[in-house]
Amino acid sequence: MVESKTGEIKNRMYQSLNVKNMTPYKYCLIAVFSLLLYSCEKKTEGLSKVTTPCNVKLLGGETVLVEIGAEYVEPGYEAFEGNQNRTKNVKVSGTLCTDVPGLYTLRYIVDNSDGATTVVKRRVIVYDPASATGFYKVSKNSYRNAPPSREYASEPVILIYQEKTGLYHVSDLFGGYYEVGRGYGTDYATGGSVRINDAGEVSLVSSRTTPWGDKFTSVNGIYDAENKSFDLIVDWEAGFTFYLMLTRVQ
Repeated sequence: MVESKTGEIKNRMYQSLNVKNMTPYKYCLIAVFSLLLYSCEKKTEGLSKVTTPCNVKLLGGETVLVEIGAEYVEPGYEAFEGNQNRTKNVKVSGTLCTDVPGLYTLRYIVDNSDGATTVVKRRVIVYDPASATGFYKVSKNSYRNAPPSREYASEPVILIYQEKTGLYHVSDLFGGYYEVGRGYGTDYATGGSVRINDAGEVSLVSSRTTPWGDKFTSVNGIYDAENKSFDLIVDWEAGFTFYLMLTRVQ
């Protein structure tokens, strides 16, 4: 009887301790959880759950050529937020001087109904028609090291424009081999600057770093002003050589 009574007392004491010690923690956890929920609700209160940014389309393309001295005529643009036309809300900013050859950038800026801003850019190239500036189609007969190269079958188009007298920017010294031919995208169009002397001889001045972390080592070739065409030999640090035949299309 004594042992039974003692055991009963111990059990009650143990239960009593459990109740006294555990119950407050239980209530605390519930309180903290409630506060967290309240805090989250306050932080998201009044915020839009989903926002649709405006889609801006540049009519006439992202790059426009303008002859020196000519008037720039805006090709136009469209902006939509879903099905809602917000073209009238677009603001155009940038400086453009058609008396000075070079590259200019215009920015088209529009906010959606939630205040989210969309910005797209158009390159305007003011050029001397006597220069080598223009869009050039890369002949399907171009190749890398050993012909033929299926990468040029689609005849990619690259841009060459005058930066200053005798100095030109080439948008892709690969000639679209990776960007278009292999479908890697615009990140693989690696540009550079070349010099064209009075005899039409082409040489490398500098190049961007390729996606593989190296550069081009040399560019040699001829620009034929009469036929508006290039024949170029481009050496890449990776050990490949590109033979590019370009003809101006615009």
